[in-house]
Amino acid sequence: MSRQELDIAARLEAHALLDRLTTDGPTFSREDARRLIALIPVAPRRRLSFTGVFKSRGPGLRGQAAGIGDVELDGADKERRMSWNTPAFHRIGGYVLTHTPGQIVIELMWIATREDLSGQSCQLLYEAETEEPTAMEISVQKTLTLLFIRLAYISYVPWKTPEG
Repeated sequence: MSRQELDIAARLEAHALLDRLTTDGPTFSREDARRLIALIPVAPRRRLSFTGVFKSRGPGLRGQAAGIGDVELDGADKERRMSWNTPAFHRIGGYVLTHTPGQIVIELMWIATREDLSGQSCQLLYEAETEEPTAMEISVQKTLTLLFIRLAYISYVPWKTPEG
C-alpha cells in the first residue's frame, strides 16, 4: 500500500472519476483525467520490477471407501505470489491504482482470480510535464508456451482518446 494515504473524501472522488473514465465508449473526459492525475500521489518509476504467480497442484489421494469402492481425490491447488521492486499502489473501491510519472495503471481488484487478464486493466497515459492526458489503453493477454511452462504477459492496446 502507498505511504501517501488518501483521505476518505479523496477516495470517494477518485472512485467516481474511475467509474466515469472506465465506462464503455471511444472517448473519456479530459477534465476527469486531469483531476485523477492530480488526486493520486505519484510513486517513483522503477526501472525493473517483477510480479508473478506460480501455480501447482498438490498431491492427490487414492484409496478405497467402504460401500463405494475406489476413490481418487485431486490435491488442492497451491499458489505462490511474488513481487519485487514494485511501485506503491492505492486501493480505491474495486480498483487498484499505480501512479508513476506519465501513467496511471488501473486494475480491477479481482484481477488475480482470472485466467485471462484481457480487459481486466487499463492505463491512463499523460504528458508528465504538463499533466495533459493523451490516451487510455486496455490490457490484452498473450501467452507463450515452452514445453510445460506457460508464460502469460500483458500488453496494452489503444482504447480511448480524450474528448474534444
